[in-house]
Amino acid sequence: MKIAILGGTGSIGGGLALRWAMGHEIIIGSRKYEKAELTADEYIKVLEEAGNNCTISGCANADAVKEADIIVLSVPYEHIESTIETIKPNLENQIVISIVVPMEKAGCFKYKTPLSGSAAMQIRNLLPNGVKLVSAFHNVSAKKLYMIDKKLDMDVFICGDDDKANNVVCKLVKDINKLKPLIAGPLEVSSMVESLTPLLVNLAIYNKMKHLGIKCV
Repeated sequence: MKIAILGGTGSIGGGLALRWAMGHEIIIGSRKYEKAELTADEYIKVLEEAGNNCTISGCANADAVKEADIIVLSVPYEHIESTIETIKPNLENQIVISIVVPMEKAGCFKYKTPLSGSAAMQIRNLLPNGVKLVSAFHNVSAKKLYMIDKKLDMDVFICGDDDKANNVVCKLVKDINKLKPLIAGPLEVSSMVESLTPLLVNLAIYNKMKHLGIKCV
């Protein structure tokens, strides 16, 4: 499967790229082609040094989505609209995964609720018809995800309105060792899942903890 990760030069996008590259073709997308290409080379080196074969390439965001089956939006919240505007001409029937969290630091980290209710709902309104949107991976430790020798033992909450798209994302979650997918409901409940991210960050800061995630027991 071809997976384009827009924002793949960041920590969580990079972690997903490294984990999935051992079984899928990964395309790193960035606003700058040179940055995407350098990052792809870096990830290839990391995996090859660990003894893993992989297929990773880098290109500008608009080109990254052309051949992709899956598109991961791993960009800062404030870049949602400009990113989608750039890639929109090349979107048709793909599945888009949003891991975007609108949050701000005001003493502590807080969820910044968009007018549409969540980042996922805002993104859905920007995407063309035929594109399936699923929100997921908001509460997985980015740093631990990047460390490919680490077992994660975390749950991934998935929100979406299309069962087939949800199932595809569930399979991608299972491709990462010790991650478990859990359907949290339709896309409209994404706000509850997104808002857990600043909570986890605050828990880590105030309790001097690292690499927090969620496990339902």
